Amino acid sequence: MRSRTASSSSSARPKRDLYTAAGYFREIRCVCIQIAASLVAELDDSVSHLMRIVCALGFVALCAAACTQGVVSAQSSDMSLPPLDQQMTIDPGTPPSPSIDPNAPPLDLRVVKSMIYASAVKHRVNPYLVMGLGWWESGWNQSAVSSAGAIGVMQIMPATGDSEGPMLMRRQVNIHDLADNIELGAAIIKYNLDGYHGDLVRALADYYGGPTMATDWNHLRADAKRYVYGIYQLAVAFRDGRGPV
Repeated sequence: MRSRTASSSSSARPKRDLYTAAGYFREIRCVCIQIAASLVAELDDSVSHLMRIVCALGFVALCAAACTQGVVSAQSSDMSLPPLDQQMTIDPGTPPSPSIDPNAPPLDLRVVKSMIYASAVKHRVNPYLVMGLGWWESGWNQSAVSSAGAIGVMQIMPATGDSEGPMLMRRQVNIHDLADNIELGAAIIKYNLDGYHGDLVRALADYYGGPTMATDWNHLRADAKRYVYGIYQLAVAFRDGRGPV
């Protein structure tokens, strides 16, 4: 595992690259708008005023879409996987087997993976961490229901959805909806990481058992250690292209 010192120094470069790349793409958008304005001015007088506007707006829209994609790509590169400076002497085991509705329609896991990535980028948390968390919790199965009543891919309790949804997403959420379930899970782990100042152990332990579970590694329960370490190993596997999907 990388030390915290090494991790902090290595994370500085992506942040600088982020601002450089994002600023670069925004500058391109400004230039595109200027070019569009010039095109409008230089179009032949025989072209109708409405046609000028349509041509200019079409040009700006195409350029803005491409540059926005560049900004998102630049931002996602800044979200490094938080370090876990702990080792386990035993295999953490396999993710728990959730209760699955056999009548639920199948959904391509690659679609779920894309949705997890998008939600993680939106909430500025490492996508591979959210992938590992969701896989450990449910195997990315929205039909999964735990014995305690946790729902969906991110295994969110109904009471948590009712309270955390409006606080973190500024709206009511439906944890039975795949997109809402994934996004709220990403928002919660991001909130935990911020609250514990990037401490991955405490952030995941809180997700697992609430704030009373969030303690340092040495005082963590054995089942919580397996949970934290198992999710971290999955996150590393997804990051390195060795994930289940």
